[in-house]
Amino acid sequence: MQIDDILQVLPLFLNHSNAAVAIKDIDGCYLFANSEFSRYADKPWQEINGHCDADFQMPEYNQKIQDIEQSAISLLRGVSCDEEFSRDGNTVYYLSTRFPILDELQHVIGIGIVAMDVTAQHQSISEAEQALCAAEQMNAQLRLAVASLEQLASTDRLTNAWNRRRFEEAVESEIHRFHRYGHPLSLMMLDIDHFKKVNDTYGHQEGDRVLKQVAERIFASIRKSDSLTRWGGEEFIVLTPNTGLAYASILAERIRANIAIQAVGDVGTVTVSIGVAEYFPTSSSKDWLERADRAMYTAKREGRNRIEIDATVGNAPIVAEHFEGHFVQLVWKNAFLSGNEVIDTQHQGLFRVANELLDAVLSGRPSDEVSLIVSRLLSDVVRHFEDEEAILAALSFPGLAEHAGEHARLVAKALELADAFKTGVLSVGSLFQFLAYDVVTRHMLGADREYFPYTAA
Repeated sequence: MQIDDILQVLPLFLNHSNAAVAIKDIDGCYLFANSEFSRYADKPWQEINGHCDADFQMPEYNQKIQDIEQSAISLLRGVSCDEEFSRDGNTVYYLSTRFPILDELQHVIGIGIVAMDVTAQHQSISEAEQALCAAEQMNAQLRLAVASLEQLASTDRLTNAWNRRRFEEAVESEIHRFHRYGHPLSLMMLDIDHFKKVNDTYGHQEGDRVLKQVAERIFASIRKSDSLTRWGGEEFIVLTPNTGLAYASILAERIRANIAIQAVGDVGTVTVSIGVAEYFPTSSSKDWLERADRAMYTAKREGRNRIEIDATVGNAPIVAEHFEGHFVQLVWKNAFLSGNEVIDTQHQGLFRVANELLDAVLSGRPSDEVSLIVSRLLSDVVRHFEDEEAILAALSFPGLAEHAGEHARLVAKALELADAFKTGVLSVGSLFQFLAYDVVTRHMLGADREYFPYTAA
């Protein structure tokens, strides 16, 4: 069932439910109330939707409801209560549950209400428990409905990519992770080449088909950890967490090739121009997007159907002191010592081999000689990671599992980039950028410092 089908069926489904169901926004105004909720509140639904409890409830009851809902928000779980009302000379009983509605980041975005008329079962505890179970089941169904509505609110209907709102939320979260853990972060800006001509020649229906096909091919090219956003018109953004510029460039080339390889209907071959940019510690999200956008327009000026890498140099790591061309020599400092002799000796050895690779790059040595140094650096990195994990295990370092997982990720990516270099797909400069900075510098001065209190003890 598609999202649109759910939206059409949901009100009918809830209006035929025996449970009173309503959704409030974070400010307490009702966004939805079914017909049974009107009976529960003793008000027509027209006087409920768009209004708050204070608009139609007695002050004492309104305060009681506010207290219950605040408790639910504080506890991040549903809070139930027995309610008793006098209606037409008769007493009716309800069992109501109010619970917070959370988004993907566990932020409260609203309040859900489910109330069951338990008048007939009031004298029977067992039947009341069954009613509570039914209410909880309705809660689950309501949560699914809210999740569907949230997905709709954050997704472009044509392409199923994220919309701007969802991207802006995600990118700030990823930037926060960057500053906390030091993991690299990149994005790419894509624009469909000559898309206006497609619309003018074949019509907007065929243009929509091109947009859908391009989005599908991007989805097929990226990883589960990546995300696709339709930025507007024929522009898309791919956000790649835990990814430096070198690997993001390889991913961009994969996307470009997968889009261009197969014709789209009557339009024929469709191509994209892609700009790739890495996030810097001193960047704003706006500056980062502008750098990717400039690189993308450079790709268009240079002939389209190509990728262009942002050439901006961010703040160099604190180990980067001597500039040589576009590269930076790594300089060891005593501040990098962990307190463990084996780890520190290996760290210094990695610095030396990384600088040897830099010398080979700058002096223009043959690619087979550079490949030998790359292989030696990779071998040293793998051996160091293995030794480091054994030492940390002996020290009962609590973050070992996560640290070892980061080792595995870096090694896998390094091997992939090395293969790309050997086959001529990746430049030696991009490979050096990843090995020297992402693996040796960033990891050693970021993730490795978390275990220093254990090795220095």
